[in-house]
Amino acid sequence: MGNTLETKAAYWEPRIKTYGFQRMTGLSLVEMTVPRAGIESLGSAFCRLADAGVGFHLVFSRTSFRGLEVSLLVTAQWAKVIEEHMQGLMEDANKVILRISASEMVFFQGPHFGDRYGILDAAARGLAARGIGMKATVCSGSCIYIVLPEGKSEEAVLALSEIFEIPRASSQKHSRTPG
Repeated sequence: MGNTLETKAAYWEPRIKTYGFQRMTGLSLVEMTVPRAGIESLGSAFCRLADAGVGFHLVFSRTSFRGLEVSLLVTAQWAKVIEEHMQGLMEDANKVILRISASEMVFFQGPHFGDRYGILDAAARGLAARGIGMKATVCSGSCIYIVLPEGKSEEAVLALSEIFEIPRASSQKHSRTPG
C-alpha cells in the first residue's frame, strides 16, 4: 500500500459575504415535545395538517430525553389550526407539551457558506452584542435561518449588516458621469 495524502481546504475572508438578508414577520413558532410512543401519531397529525392546507416556513427537530422536540414556523394564522389538530395527540400521548409564540425570521446565504466555518458564530455574536436573543437557529450547507422574538427581525438585519458584507453589482461599484 502506498502513502495517501489528504488535503483539506477552508475558505476564509475577513468580512463574510452574503447575498443579503430576507425577513419574515407575522409568524408563530409552534414547539412540541412528543414522547417516543407518540411519534407515529404525530406523523398522522402532520398528514391531516397538510390536508387542511397548512404550510410550514421551517420545520426542525431534535431528540431529547423526553422524546422528539419538533418546531414548526408557520404564518401566524395557522397556529390555532395546528393546536386544534394536535389536541387529539396531546390527549392520546398524555404528555405532549405544546408551546406557541409570536416570532419572526431572518435568513441568508452566501457564496462560500459551504466552504468556511464560523458563519453562525459571527451572526450569533453580532446579535448578542446588540442584546438580540435568538429563539432557534437552523443551518444548511448554504443557508442560515434565525428565529427571533416578534418585533426583532428589522433590528437583527441591521446588526447582521454590520458584520456581513453584501457585494454590490459592478455597475454600482463604479458610477461614471458622461463627460
